[in-house]
This record gives sequence, structure tokens and C-alpha cells, in this order.
Amino acid sequence: MKFGHEPVLFERSAEIGGVWALAYPQVRLQNIGDHYRFTDFDWPFAHDQHPTADQVMRYIKAAVEHYRLDVRRNHNVVALTEASDGWTVELDTPEGHTSERFDYVIVAAGHYTHEKPEIPLPGRDTFKGKVVTERDVTDLSIFDGKRVAVMGFGKSAVDMAVFAADRAQQVDHIFREPRWLLPRKMLGRHIAYVSSSRDATMFNSSWVYPTKWEADMHRRSPMTAKSYAAVVGYLVKMHTGMSRPRRDARAKARMQLVTPKESVNQQLRGTLAPDSYYPSVASGRIEPHKGSITGLTEDAVQLSDGSSVPCDVLVLAVGYKTPEMPFLPEAFRAAVACNDDGVQLYRHVLYPRLQRLAFAGFNHNPFHIPGVEVAMTWLGAVLAGDIVLPSAETMDESTAKVAAWKRANTIFEPTRAYWVSTRFHQYLDVLLLELGVKPHRKGNPLSEFFGAYSPADYAGVFDEYRAARTGQPRATLPLDT
Repeated sequence: MKFGHEPVLFERSAEIGGVWALAYPQVRLQNIGDHYRFTDFDWPFAHDQHPTADQVMRYIKAAVEHYRLDVRRNHNVVALTEASDGWTVELDTPEGHTSERFDYVIVAAGHYTHEKPEIPLPGRDTFKGKVVTERDVTDLSIFDGKRVAVMGFGKSAVDMAVFAADRAQQVDHIFREPRWLLPRKMLGRHIAYVSSSRDATMFNSSWVYPTKWEADMHRRSPMTAKSYAAVVGYLVKMHTGMSRPRRDARAKARMQLVTPKESVNQQLRGTLAPDSYYPSVASGRIEPHKGSITGLTEDAVQLSDGSSVPCDVLVLAVGYKTPEMPFLPEAFRAAVACNDDGVQLYRHVLYPRLQRLAFAGFNHNPFHIPGVEVAMTWLGAVLAGDIVLPSAETMDESTAKVAAWKRANTIFEPTRAYWVSTRFHQYLDVLLLELGVKPHRKGNPLSEFFGAYSPADYAGVFDEYRAARTGQPRATLPLDT
């Protein structure tokens, strides 16, 4: 809109908000509200430090009204047909099937789909208990007095295990590999503020180094990143209580099962630890099992190690399917969705072989909303001719290098390609430099290094970009800058 375009938003559901509209009871934003906002639109009402799903939904609706966005609900995009001057968008609407022409299309469907992955469960037909996902848990009384098994180790799974531990007769937590659960506070500061300062991000190795100092530090002293990760790992264990001495051998064994073998920065993202998760594991209120489910009996879950656990309620909290884009032309659909770990994009925005089409929100980071804002300003500059893209071959090479780095340095997950995470400063710096905008947003070196960034630090980026225009297009930076 700031560029003079007329955007129309098509929402498949009857309600905006994506996964927030489908949230289970008591879910909260892992990030803090201060970091989950537009750069020029603060929360218009008082909210919790970690806003509830209801508060997030209220903010989203307020933002739609504030920006006067044309959002058309119950409009499902079923096909995109490329034309010489844009796209024909085919839609299923409450009024029937229709089509509209647009100059440009931005896919902002998110990296969390509505669909849950199918988990093969031999014996499910004979199981007398309930098999649900976290989305089905609309009332926590489902756990009352029951023997509950939870599968998964993401936020939803850990939440379900903790909720059940307060109500159930028995809770078994089943997972293939444990994940890092981060403390709410570290060294007396909320972890959101700790992780948003440059002294926290610049010591993480990255696929790109916007400054020569960072590049030299990591290339000449690769142990720097490993040492930093080791220190962070120690602090995480200390502040979550993971490293607390346990006299009981069984408690030690349980805690060992929920301790990841990878370093913190290899997992890219971490889930905030519910206060009671590790104490519940140590005490046996939550019994961890490393492995997978091989089948069900009438009243039990069978595990890959040959054991079984009695079960009345099985919660499959195993995330979402890798995003699928059936509306894309068939020739492009396979190319874009050919990777198990997500769509690989240039600057996390463009697929070089698709003209007049881009992706928004596939650059998830702690400043997700400002990150999308900056990325879309970058895209607007590209469309305005202020940034000249390299050849498709060069963009492919850049994308491949980023993908190779992530595959070599981070554990597998379907959304791995989308995560910027602890490298978000480096990523945003590149976009800002290509826009001709100063990447260092603080007033002095001390604040720049130690000060916590917030969305407000990126306010005014569009105006700064417009002021910096010289009439001569800028070239994009080399991948490693």
C-alpha cells in the first residue's frame, strides 16, 4: 500500500489469524508482545507479556482495521494461471467459483499448514481410548484421571504434557529426539531481550556476514561460535533446572532422556520451557520415552523399544504437514515443493523461476512481523526498479548455498528453510543494505552491541529507503557480503 499498490487478501477460512484461530486452550505467544507487532502499530490495548491466543487475535483484527486492509474471508485460491501481464486467480467463494486478474501474487499462506501429518498407528481400530491432536483438546478435562500419552517435542507437545500432568493419573511423553526448552529468564533478563541484542546473534555462525569484522571472526576463529553455543547451553541448563544435581538414579535417567545432544544453535529455534516441565520429569509426573509409536492395543501404546505404556488418551502433537501449494501451476509446484525441509527462496522471498510471484512470511525469526515488513519493503523496491536482481542462475546459487549451510549446521525439520531465527540481524542487515538503509539502528556502539532490539527500531525503514533513492538502481550484495 505504501508503494501505491492495491492489495487484496484472500483467506480460506471464515476467520483470520491462521493457527491462532485454531489455538488450544491456554496457549500463549512464545515471544513477548513487545516483539510481536508492526513497527508503526503498537498493541492498542493492554496485554500479557506473553499474550494469550485471544489477545493475539484481537491485535490481528485491530491491525486489519488500522491499515484498512481488503480481506476476503471464505475465499479459497484453487489455481493460479500465468499470463503475460500477471496472473488469473481462480477462487472458490461463498457465491461460487470465480476468477480475478492481478498484476502480482504474494503467497502468504505461512509455513504452518492446517493439515496434520498422518501417523500410521497399527491397531487403532481396536484401541478403546481416544486419539486426538492438540487442536482437539478444547477442554482440559479430557485428561482428568486418565492415563495420557503425548507424542512430539514441540511447544504443543510440551504444553499438553504439562497440562495433563496437573490432571491425569499418568503421563507418558514420547518423542524421537528431545528439543531445547529455553528458560523464560537468563541472567536476570527475559530471554526475548537477551536473544534480540547483537552480542547474542553476532557470535552465532551464519550463512551471511554483513560486516567484515563478523566474517573475519567466524572464518579465522570458528571455535568462537562453538564456545558461545557451549556457554549458552550451560546457561540454559542452569536456568531451566536441567543441570540441577539429582540424587535419585531414575530422576537422572529421565533428565538425560530429555537433554538434546545437539548444541543450542544447531536447533535454530527453541520452545520456552513451561515452569513445571523439568520438575515434573524429574519427579516422574511426566515419564519420558525416547523412540516412536509402533502400534496400539486395546488399552496401551506400543513403543519402538518393545515396551508399552497403558493409555486412555493419546495426543499426537507432531506439528504440521510441510506446506503444499496446490494452486501453483503444476510445472512450478514440483520445483518449489521438492524439498522435504521447505521452500528454498532467494532472500527468503523469491523463487527465481516464477515471475510476478513472491512469498511473504517464509523468513520466520524472533521479529517475525518486522521481518516480513522489511522483506516486503525490499520486494517493493525490486518491483519499483530500485533494486536489480542478479541472474536466475546467481539467485539459484545463492539459494543453494543457504540451503546447504542450513542442512549442514541445523537439525532437520520440515520448516528448516524458513527459519532465520538467531541469524535474524544478519539477514535483516542484508535487506536494509540493499535498500540503502542503515542496518545499525541504535544511536551508539554500546547500545548497538548490548542493547535489545525491538520492532520500534525498524520504524521508518520505508521512509528512509524513499529518501535514499538516487534514481540509480542498486545491485544486490554477494551472498557472503
